Amino acid sequence: MGGYSVLPVTGVPEVSEGDDLADLLAAAVSGPDGPGLRDDDLLVVSSKVVSKSEGRTVPGSDREAAIDAEAVRVVARRGSLRVVETRHGFVMAAAGVDASNTAAGTVVLLPLDPDASARRLRAGLGDRLGVGVGVLVTDTFGRPWREG
Repeated sequence: MGGYSVLPVTGVPEVSEGDDLADLLAAAVSGPDGPGLRDDDLLVVSSKVVSKSEGRTVPGSDREAAIDAEAVRVVARRGSLRVVETRHGFVMAAAGVDASNTAAGTVVLLPLDPDASARRLRAGLGDRLGVGVGVLVTDTFGRPWREG
C-alpha cells in the first residue's frame, strides 16, 4: 500500500455562526465532485472556518483590542507588530486574530478549544457518513513578523 493522496474539498459555502459544519463538510465530500471519505482518512479543516461556525467573529473596529483580549503575554514586539502567547499556549503573530476572508469590519478569532472542535466534527462526520476519520483543525502560524 504505502503513500498518501491529498485531495481538496470544494463546494463548501460561506460559513456563518451557527452553521452545522459537519453537515456542510459531509455534503461537500460526498457530493458529485467530492473526494469521499473512508475509514482512517484525515480531514484537515482551517481554524477560520471552524471559528466562523462557532461564532468566533467579532467587530474589527479595534483589532488591537481583540489581540489584547486573546493574548496572555507578549513574547516579542517590533513596532506595532506583536508575537504573543494565546490562552491555548500558541505563540504566534497577533494572537491569530485575522481580518482576511471575513465580512468587512470583522475579525476572526481562533476557536476556543480546537481539540474539542475536531472531536465534534469527527463525531458529526461519523454520524452522517458512517466513517471513522481523523480531523485536524489547523492554521498557518508562520511568518510572525508579516504585516497584513
